[in-house]
Amino acid sequence: MGEDPRSLVQKAQKALASTGGFGFFSSRKEDKFQDAADFYVQAANAFRLEKLYKEAGQAFEQAAKIHQEKLNEPDDAANNMVDAFKVYRKDSPEDAVRCLQVAITQYCKKGNFRRAASHQENAGEVLEVDIGDRKRALACYELAAQWYEDDNASALANKLWLKVADIAALEGDYYKAIENFEKVAESSLGNNLMKYSVKEYFLKAGICTLATKDIVSARRNLDKYREKDPQFASQRECQLLSDLVEAVEAGDQEAFTDKLYAYDQMSKLDKWKTEMLVRIKSQIEDADNEFS
Repeated sequence: MGEDPRSLVQKAQKALASTGGFGFFSSRKEDKFQDAADFYVQAANAFRLEKLYKEAGQAFEQAAKIHQEKLNEPDDAANNMVDAFKVYRKDSPEDAVRCLQVAITQYCKKGNFRRAASHQENAGEVLEVDIGDRKRALACYELAAQWYEDDNASALANKLWLKVADIAALEGDYYKAIENFEKVAESSLGNNLMKYSVKEYFLKAGICTLATKDIVSARRNLDKYREKDPQFASQRECQLLSDLVEAVEAGDQEAFTDKLYAYDQMSKLDKWKTEMLVRIKSQIEDADNEFS
């Protein structure tokens, strides 16, 4: 086993304390700051081996502080904060996101937007999966997608625009969801590798339009999707969307449920579609109650 992490922290603190003497040579002082930073990194990794993730994160943060404030090495500080993110994520996800945002700020200052986008995406995943804060996750994904797009990384951007659309819909922002599903569908039409997925994006956009309770737009958008992709008209997703529009317009809950059941036998409805479709069905029920 390696050296005890607490002993390494003490060495770091001792190195820092030794820099305070009057008239200390500046080059020697810098060496001591570097030693302290190195000891904190060693301590962090030793804590990590003991699965003491919070202590590891704190040690990485101390190393970052020295690199930033004493050694004027903001890039090294950012890398320390990314390491802190990785260990904090185990037990302290909010601290993990906080550290990552500090690193992202530095990467943006340097113009390294691809790296910043990747970490912004990681922050979004922690917020969505570990913390369960979909609104903050959406903001991270949206910013990362824009940075990817600006860096001409369209495939990476589209993956996140779809996440933005999924979360926006679940949060009730159906128009943002429609906009992003349609955006990715359009960019995929000219891509042979992505074209197969267009029917899925049009279906999800159509479901979101139904959730707005705007039947006129639902029909108009369905026609638009058929026009943009002639193959869509012959696909099961298009038929389902058409059937659902008719059922909602007729206020027919039974037909709505029957069409979904038949589709589900062939193509299993995922969790997102199920949640959205339950909302739309409840809207039909609410409409029936209003007139009963």
